[in-house]
Amino acid sequence: MVKDYDVLVAGAGPAGSAAACVLAGRGWRVGLIDRAAHPRHKLCGGLLTGKSMDALALLFGLSEADLAARGGMFHACAEYLFLHQGQELLRGAAAEPFRFIDRPAFDALLASVAVARGAKLLPGREVTACDAQAGTLRFRDGEELSARFVIGADGANAVTRRALIAAGQADRAAWKADLAAAIEVELPVGAGPGQFPREVRVPELHVGGPSVPGAGYGWVFPGPRGPKVGICGLRRHDRDFGAIFLDYLRLLGVAQPESVPLRGHPLPYGNALARPALGRLLLAGDAGGFVEPLFGEGLFYSMATGAHAATAVCRALALGADAGREYALLLDRTVRPELLWSNRLRWLLFAALRHFGPAPIKGFVHSAPAALAQMVHGRRSFKLLLPKRWEWGEEAG
Repeated sequence: MVKDYDVLVAGAGPAGSAAACVLAGRGWRVGLIDRAAHPRHKLCGGLLTGKSMDALALLFGLSEADLAARGGMFHACAEYLFLHQGQELLRGAAAEPFRFIDRPAFDALLASVAVARGAKLLPGREVTACDAQAGTLRFRDGEELSARFVIGADGANAVTRRALIAAGQADRAAWKADLAAAIEVELPVGAGPGQFPREVRVPELHVGGPSVPGAGYGWVFPGPRGPKVGICGLRRHDRDFGAIFLDYLRLLGVAQPESVPLRGHPLPYGNALARPALGRLLLAGDAGGFVEPLFGEGLFYSMATGAHAATAVCRALALGADAGREYALLLDRTVRPELLWSNRLRWLLFAALRHFGPAPIKGFVHSAPAALAQMVHGRRSFKLLLPKRWEWGEEAG
C-alpha cells in the first residue's frame, strides 16, 4: 500500500480537478485518479454560465481565450429560448453570453492545470472500494493507495459514496428516488434519418407536454459537430424514458428518430447529500449530488464543491481542523441555499404547469427576463432574485 500522498482525489472531472488545483497550489501532495485517460467521452450540454467563467478564472487561472484555444469552447451566445410543445414562450438575451464547450477537451484542460500546479495524474485506475476511515482507495487490479484524506469526485455513480451508505450516513433509496434519468445525443444537421433539421445557434429550453418529462426539461444546444439534444427528468413507471425521448425528437422534426443510438446517464436532481463527509472522505460534484435542480447546471457546482472540499482539507492538514465540519460550513454559506431555493422553485413551477398548463411558466419568464438571466449566470440568487455574491476566499489563493 502506497502512502505517498496527502490527498487522493477520485475523479479527474471538473470537481476533482478543482480540488486538485487548490490542494496542489498550496503545496500538498495530490494524486488525481481517473479510470480513463484524457480526453474521454462525457455526456454534457456543455453550457458555461457567468459564474462558471468566474470559477475558471479564480481556481484555474483560465480566460475565455484559453478555453477557445485549448478547452473546447466553440460558441458564445447571449440569446436564449424557452419553449412548450414546440411553441415559443420567450425569446430573450442576457447581459452576458453563455459559452459552449466540448467536454473532453474542457476536462483535459482542467486536469492539465492541476498537473501544472503539482498534482500527479493517475489514469487507468478504476476505483472499486473506498475506506473512509482509513483514507484508502482500492482499484480493480488489486492495487491500493492511501492518503490522509480522500475527495470523492467520481460522478453520479460514485464508488466512494458507498462508504457513506454502508455507514448509514446516506440513504440509498432516497438517493435513487431523486436521481434523474438523462439522455443526450449530438446530431448532424440534415434532412435524413436521425439528422437534425436545422442549424442551432441559440440555446433552447423545452418545458412541459407529453414529449418532455413531467418533472424535467429538454434542451437543444449548439454542439461542436451538430446540435446537442437531450432530456432530463425523474423516471415515471408508467412510461419508458427512451420512448419519451423519441417523441421529443419527433416534436423537434427529426426523421426516423428510432435510428438514433441512445446513451443515457443518471443525474442528481434534488438529492444533494446533507452530510457529504465521513472520516477522511469528502464528496464533491455529482458524487455528492451537487447539481442545481431547476436547470440541471452541474459544471459550476462541481468546480465550487471541489474547491470547497479542498479548502476544508487544507484547513484540516494545516491546522488540525475537522474537515467535514469545515466543508459543511462552506457549503452552507455558498452552495446549499441556491440548491434549496432552486428546488423549491422547480416544484412550484412544475406543479403550476401540471394544473394550469404553460401560462404560469410563460408569466414567470416574462415577469423579469433580465433578472432571471442574471439568476442563471449567478449574479442573482434563486432566493427571491436577491443579488448574489459568491464566496471563494482561500480556494482562489
